[in-house]
Amino acid sequence: MDAALRTLCLGLALVPYAALAGFDGWLHEKARRVPPTEQVLHAISALSLVGFVVLVFRASDAAAMAMLVVYGVSASLDEFGFHAHLDRRERRVHFASYAAMALFIAVWQIQSARA
Repeated sequence: MDAALRTLCLGLALVPYAALAGFDGWLHEKARRVPPTEQVLHAISALSLVGFVVLVFRASDAAAMAMLVVYGVSASLDEFGFHAHLDRRERRVHFASYAAMALFIAVWQIQSARA
């Protein structure tokens, strides 16, 4: 697959997650107060996610996988440590965003297998 088509497919696969993550960020600002420890986990998640996406687009699969692991650990700690008592709407947004991330990861892995 040529680089432009690969970039387009990855970009399109990332849009649903980006939209849901943006909405979730807005909910964090408007719907509830986020404690400092959770803010640290959000920062780690955000930095590792940005690193993951950049590395995916650069086709650095091993490094991208390492960043994905960091993201997965920090997001899991956040989810299980701070989100047990969230409003149902926000929990649905989280579930949908994780499903959208799984779609992006699947597209990445399919494209990596074809390269």
